[in-house]
Amino acid sequence: MTSVHLLPGTNRCVQCGDTVDEVLCDTCRSQRNGIFSIAYRRLPQNSLLYLFSIIKSRLFLGLLLFAIVPILLGDLHLNVVDGMMVYFSLFWFFIFQPIMTAQMAMPFRSIVLDIAAYVFTGIVGVLFALAVESFWIGHGANLLLNSSYLLISAPAYIIFIGLTEEFAKQIFVLLLFTVNRVQKKVWNPLVYMMIGISSGLGFSAVENISYVEHGITFDVLHKTIGLGTITALTRALYTPFLHAIWAGIVAYGLGIVAHRGYRDWHLAVGAFLLAAMFHGFYDASLRAHGGLSVLDVALSYLVFLSLLLNNRRQRSSLVD
Repeated sequence: MTSVHLLPGTNRCVQCGDTVDEVLCDTCRSQRNGIFSIAYRRLPQNSLLYLFSIIKSRLFLGLLLFAIVPILLGDLHLNVVDGMMVYFSLFWFFIFQPIMTAQMAMPFRSIVLDIAAYVFTGIVGVLFALAVESFWIGHGANLLLNSSYLLISAPAYIIFIGLTEEFAKQIFVLLLFTVNRVQKKVWNPLVYMMIGISSGLGFSAVENISYVEHGITFDVLHKTIGLGTITALTRALYTPFLHAIWAGIVAYGLGIVAHRGYRDWHLAVGAFLLAAMFHGFYDASLRAHGGLSVLDVALSYLVFLSLLLNNRRQRSSLVD
């Protein structure tokens, strides 16, 4: 390992010896706390203890849960459509959770707020967005939204859909933001980002339930062979990811404002407008301009990852 001069308060990783401000370096912390953490730990030689270690691991419990949920939905005679929409959104939740945890120096952070954000936005956020969008549509927004010209439909989607839904996904985050400001608490911006991601996933779950139900109704009324349902189900597979990263971008902006003593509000406003633009342009370009929608998704994800990894980048510059 390359010899370096340690900064005051800096330690060495107890696992690999790398320089770090915490007990473990980023790489080892990621390995220890991710879903594959069991693959990086010393396992017991005793066969029973070995099997017990596997059974209680995230790798076993997490993937087993996803494998059996569709079976349980049928056996319990629950609404499979609604259940699968929640299933798809939770799939992304358990992908984002270890990724975010790996970037925070908080391996045992409670996910209670994440769950609360998911449920709150799935109910309150969706109802808020539905009310506002119904108002816009009732006042003629459909004429602009349904325009065949992207130069007309894109700004309309940004204003009427993007701004509305991105704000709806931040209501819970803003409540926490306000409480923390009153109590003078400072959270890592990535904590806000994860709560925003959870909020976006909750929003997508409920929104996609309505999309699939409309798809089924379309098939029944027009006697099509699954066209509406297949389109809606396909959308349900990837939109949780998009709602999550857009909400994560905005929530990160709020987190930066809080981290800087509730100053630099232009950063939060900029993040909000950027996410709304990504959202609106994606919706407008999806049907007739698939290539542009793919580019929109790529740029959205690039911005999201750039913000997510920026914390590690700044810590690395201190060590270098």
